[in-house]
Amino acid sequence: MRKLVFLLFFTFLFAKTDAIIKFENLKPFYYQNQIATFTIRIVLSKANKLTVIPPQNMETNLTKKNNYLYILNLKTKITQHIPKVILIGKKFYKEIYLNKYIKVRTLNSPNKMFCGVFADNLVVKNPIAAKNDENSTILSFDIFCKNCNISDFKLPYEQNITIRDANSASYYVILPKNQKKLTFYYFNTQTNTFNKITIPIILKDETISTQTNINPEENNFFTPINILILSLIAFTLLIFIIYQKIWLLIFPILLSALLVYPYIPKGSVTLPKNTKVYILPTKQSTVIYITHQRRKVEVLKKLKGYIKVKINNKIGWVRDEDTK
Repeated sequence: MRKLVFLLFFTFLFAKTDAIIKFENLKPFYYQNQIATFTIRIVLSKANKLTVIPPQNMETNLTKKNNYLYILNLKTKITQHIPKVILIGKKFYKEIYLNKYIKVRTLNSPNKMFCGVFADNLVVKNPIAAKNDENSTILSFDIFCKNCNISDFKLPYEQNITIRDANSASYYVILPKNQKKLTFYYFNTQTNTFNKITIPIILKDETISTQTNINPEENNFFTPINILILSLIAFTLLIFIIYQKIWLLIFPILLSALLVYPYIPKGSVTLPKNTKVYILPTKQSTVIYITHQRRKVEVLKKLKGYIKVKINNKIGWVRDEDTK
């Protein structure tokens, strides 16, 4: 009798609620490295309160419809070994092995300009091209995509990518100076086709300092404003020569100071290791350089929380807070 009581107790203690697992939108196959979303319907044989334990690098959302029905939404990067998802509740434990349900294919692209990204959609915005040196051009742009593995974006050039979030990044690439356009492909997971992206390379006016002032040796002194100031200096000097009044020299001296002030270094700052140097003084700008050690650099200008600096014979912007 005592053995029967113990048997019934442990049977009750370790009893498990059965569950039916059903994928709502499962495709015949998925490509390795693409970002995929799944909707899983979980039907319980007994009322229970469930909690999901998500693996690393997987987005999950568990919605309770009633005491017997839950909807689990997953978003993950497809690999040959997708980690399992665990559901727990009172006297309930369930491991969902996604590899059991998902067929994975490897995409072998014949095109070397395939950027490695799988996406529902991908667009490029804000392209900026400027002279990098005598033999190359630097091209920067922003990437925006939907359900994409943006961190895998790569082209066969010297490049740098800064990931902003799961669906956007800023990017720059160094290209031969005679190249007139950049063409690459991404794989559209909605149409299962390669989509072509072409970016014309149009060098901007290098006197627009906040956009293309990457090479300080190319600065043009004779801008329209500077020509006007030089004209005023010549006129005021002519007035001084005619009237021979010392106080008339005040005007050309002030105008001369105004002319040379932008070209005078505004002191120096020390950049810590791993400080990012941007092309533009904006949050979305492309990173053109990252310091590998502490560096003391010239300050050329300050603008709304950013400092314009000269580093490695190039000009860029650093955040004011990164210099403290």
